[in-house]
Amino acid sequence: MVLSQSKTVCVIGAGPSGLVSARELKKEGHKVVFVGMVDDDKDVDDNMKRWMVKSVAKKTGEVIEEVFDAVVVASGHYSYPRLPSIKGMDSWKRKQLHSHIYRVPDPFRDEVVVVVGCSMSGQDISIELVEVAKEVHLSAKSLDVPPGLSKVISKHHNFHLHLEIESLEEDGRVIFVDGSCIVADTILYCTGYWYKFPFLESKGRVEVDDNRVGPLFEHTFSPFLSPSLSFVGIPRKLIGFPFFESQAKWIAKLLSGKTSLPSFDEMMESISEFYLAREAAGIPKRNTHDICDFNYSDKYADYIGFPLLEEWRKELCMSALLNSIENLDTYRDSWDDDDLLQETLQNPYFTQFTKTTKSEEPIMSQSKTVCVIGAGPSGLVSARELKKEGHKVVVMEQNDDVGGQWLYQPNVEEEDSLGKTKILKVHSSIYSSLRLISPREIMGFSDFPFTVKEGRDTRRFPGHEELWLYLKDFCEVFGLREMIRFNVRVEFVGMVNDDDITKRWRVKSVEKKSGEVIEEVFDAVVVATGHYSYPRLPSIKGMDLWKGKQVHSHVYRVPDPFRDEVVVVVGGFISGPDISIELVKVAKEVHLSVKSLDVSPGLSKAITKHQSLHLQPQIESLEEDGRVIFVDGSCIVADTILYCTGYRYKFPFLESQGRVEVDDNRVGPLFEHTFSPSLSPSLSFVGIPQKLIGFPFFESQAKWIAMILSGKTSLPSYDEMMQSVAEFYRAKEANGVPKRNTHDIGRDFVNYCDKYADYTGYPHLEEWRKKLCVTTILRSLDNLETYRDSWDDDHELLQEALQDPYFAQRTTP
Repeated sequence: MVLSQSKTVCVIGAGPSGLVSARELKKEGHKVVFVGMVDDDKDVDDNMKRWMVKSVAKKTGEVIEEVFDAVVVASGHYSYPRLPSIKGMDSWKRKQLHSHIYRVPDPFRDEVVVVVGCSMSGQDISIELVEVAKEVHLSAKSLDVPPGLSKVISKHHNFHLHLEIESLEEDGRVIFVDGSCIVADTILYCTGYWYKFPFLESKGRVEVDDNRVGPLFEHTFSPFLSPSLSFVGIPRKLIGFPFFESQAKWIAKLLSGKTSLPSFDEMMESISEFYLAREAAGIPKRNTHDICDFNYSDKYADYIGFPLLEEWRKELCMSALLNSIENLDTYRDSWDDDDLLQETLQNPYFTQFTKTTKSEEPIMSQSKTVCVIGAGPSGLVSARELKKEGHKVVVMEQNDDVGGQWLYQPNVEEEDSLGKTKILKVHSSIYSSLRLISPREIMGFSDFPFTVKEGRDTRRFPGHEELWLYLKDFCEVFGLREMIRFNVRVEFVGMVNDDDITKRWRVKSVEKKSGEVIEEVFDAVVVATGHYSYPRLPSIKGMDLWKGKQVHSHVYRVPDPFRDEVVVVVGGFISGPDISIELVKVAKEVHLSVKSLDVSPGLSKAITKHQSLHLQPQIESLEEDGRVIFVDGSCIVADTILYCTGYRYKFPFLESQGRVEVDDNRVGPLFEHTFSPSLSPSLSFVGIPQKLIGFPFFESQAKWIAMILSGKTSLPSYDEMMQSVAEFYRAKEANGVPKRNTHDIGRDFVNYCDKYADYTGYPHLEEWRKKLCVTTILRSLDNLETYRDSWDDDHELLQEALQDPYFAQRTTP
């Protein structure tokens, strides 16, 4: 037990951070004085580091000077306006103001208002102004705005989105960087705030440089002046109040002598490493204190043995954030996390303070003959669901075993390196070292958990072979192998006739070994061929003339062929960073080319750690002499370019008479990514959507298809489906989503299965599965190289999940 050392402490500011600081200091036995505003604050003894604080009583003008053992600065950082530098700003004759003095929209009635800044206040104030202003023009750095903002803009005829302002003209014109212009009455700057401490005289030991307050160890202590001078609430973009509390507890315990800080050198080294990591990640100095990490409070809790932030709090925050991105003007009053909220309110933290299902008469199943194309995860679960509904199923698989993508094919020598041939010889794009990006607990089908098997890969995030073995087990347990024809390539699928009532399908397949051609007629076809085989390549100037080696990740298997080479990896999504990190072990240099240098903290850490791994912007051109020139003008001479640029949807066997087409990687029109309105229900697709919890989604989609073919449920009319597809496309376009990303589910991926479950009365995806998925994503963003093996923060949630009866089901053949 350490005897508490009582100090006299001045807390500057009585906002949230100041109040909780005073509470924690008081609990530790310190004598606390609040000062709302001070004129001067300086240390009076360089050794003892005590502080002279001069304050003024605003009503009487009385000046008080006092000496304190410590000062806690909790004055906030949303008061001193930060203004942009715009040509003509000083000579513009009309009204200009900062959101610091915005209160109500009435003074802007019938005006043309330009709102500068697209962060929270810019969006929020713009939405309020459209109700009274003649026009509102929101000026943003990029037109690629969140879906929620796009929805609001499309809803209001007087609300317009613009790029940044190029100049302001004396005649009232506001000229934007794209050359467009308007005549405005008012410019309202929602451009943020400066950190500013006009009262603090630290002899240059704490300064604000381009909105970076520093040097500060963990955004809190100056190494020169610690622990007697501290700051609470400097970081932004985190869960504020709990963070202030953990920071305040740390400060209070340090001042009590119950814990200690690292040495001066260690603190300065930590700060330097933090700054270097930020710079390597392309984060401007002015954004040094933007954290963007819901787990950040936990670091401070660890310093003092304080409990970590509750998982339910992080989950509710993530849910609210995703909801706000999707539904900007309604998310505060309309939320879909009620189950999580109700679970949360049972927590002892809260001291104060049912769903019915319709039963339906069974409907006699209508048995169909169904051809399923593909024996990967989506094809296998489709076959299982169709079989359960009494349909006669034939699965056609071009390889010699089940698995689809998960059937590893190491021999790629005969495949075109860029996958430009009409028919691919290799289906799988799995590379040797690939491990799952999701924990095994969330990946299993609803009645077949992906559990650990003795003698196999027991890791939570196992290698690809373990998932393939899981699919083989699934196939055996549910008796699916007898329905599968292996080594059969489907060459043609077309309608027997164009009768709008029957829509039966002729399927022509070829037995790969014997060359035998078989033609059959089926009542329905389910396409489950996957979408990770046909490479999608960028269009780069000089690409066809470049003399070096160019390959797509489709044919990447092991890093050895790239030993001692300079390799440019193009693409910053999952495979690009993953392969880059593997290549640095053998390559001379690896240059990862991405669309934006604002990468995740986890990737930044990896780049900082590996001296031969470099982050580059997009490629401008490829030169015949081997140079790769980037858009910022920099260049390198490379041996190989490896394109991790995704894949194309392609169905070379399908003849739908133009009713289902792939246009810029949009497969359509498809109702709910599944049924062609013209050809439903006899033609369906499983597994088209991307960026969601795959296996459970395939299963919910398969159940829906099987029940529709059985007649147990039905689709909307043709017109209703077409209207739904059109509305979905318009919403995507309004949100600025490129056509090629039509099938990327995005923000609502954890709940997307539930929509399909509702079509069939199937239970929603378990909450624990959704939570584990979200925590994994957050951890991967922060620790790209280690998140698969370091997941202590998941332990309690995992133990809770493993109590679910789901995991007691059989999983062995």
